Amino acid sequence: MKILRIRPLTLLLTAALSVMFLPHPGGAYSVAEKAQIKRIELVKYLRHVKPLVYNFPCMPFPECYKVPEGGAKFQEGERVDLFKEIKRVYQEGTIYYFEGNYLNAYNRFLDTQVRIERLLEGMSQFYLDRTEQMLRDSVEKKNPNDPDDMSVVDIQVEYGPQSRKRIDFGNDRDAPLTQRRYAAKEAHWAYNKYRIEKNVEKGYEHLGLAKKARQRALMVDRNLTKNQKITPAQRKKRIEFYLGSIRMAQLAKVNAAFIYQLKYPFDNYALHNVHGFSEKGGFEERTVPKLEDVQMNWTENPYVLPKKLHPAFDLSLPAEYRRDTSDAQGMLYEEEVDIVVRMRYYDDKPESFKQEGGDNGANNGAGNN
Repeated sequence: MKILRIRPLTLLLTAALSVMFLPHPGGAYSVAEKAQIKRIELVKYLRHVKPLVYNFPCMPFPECYKVPEGGAKFQEGERVDLFKEIKRVYQEGTIYYFEGNYLNAYNRFLDTQVRIERLLEGMSQFYLDRTEQMLRDSVEKKNPNDPDDMSVVDIQVEYGPQSRKRIDFGNDRDAPLTQRRYAAKEAHWAYNKYRIEKNVEKGYEHLGLAKKARQRALMVDRNLTKNQKITPAQRKKRIEFYLGSIRMAQLAKVNAAFIYQLKYPFDNYALHNVHGFSEKGGFEERTVPKLEDVQMNWTENPYVLPKKLHPAFDLSLPAEYRRDTSDAQGMLYEEEVDIVVRMRYYDDKPESFKQEGGDNGANNGAGNN
């Protein structure tokens, strides 16, 4: 029978590693365990932060933003630079970790955590400000010059249960001897009134929760004395509050998008019209809508699915807020626009396809854009 001989050095290393990764009594962890836990924690944060940074890459937004040129998908900016530096430091920590240099790895991971916290502190305030503006705009008139447009308060006053309009909707008339006392399209204000009001309510409720979450993040270290430093566990708690604040703000943006969709259901007419034109007889001139830098008959776009409409196509939303709706769904807006609007990866583009600053027409292949 062959006897397996284990060298003393191998036995020593095996024993050391076993002790290093075993949980210790009293909740204490070895440096290797701390590094492992922090590595997994941070990569999850990086996945959450990436869409936020690339959808709003610079400050002040949107004044700083320019459409990427030269085939680039995303615009560079201060936030993108900060995110890249965070990834660089995290990568250094990962390399140290796989080398077995757990002390240096843990230090790099702690540095990464500090940088993520600082980035999210500014991003969370930006999300609060932008969400508040989007909600405020959604309850006002989309086009102040349009006499048929209405704010939410106008809808509440004109189409409430005892309003004259609602009474007219329910009254019979002697057709064709008497004319209808309201426009046919007006009925949608009454039909959608309750849902519009509830989305305003939920939108501001979500915004209030977002503000509270950010305030709690700022108060994490309120009980520390001058000689005490914030701990990694407290930083983690603060980051979680910042991410929670941003998520609540995103939900409020979804409510704002619903308000627009309920108020302006006819604005997406061009997505259904086989001729590609917007609705005739409206306040604005009839035209073929333009999305980003592309104009086409949108019924010929294979990505336009009316029952599950992509945010990039939603004409009921003001152009500046389609990015926010995409962001709330975890999408990278410019990447989505490249795919569904610019049809970058679609070889046989429709003849109606026209893109500014590039070749147009059905012969535009993916390599020509």
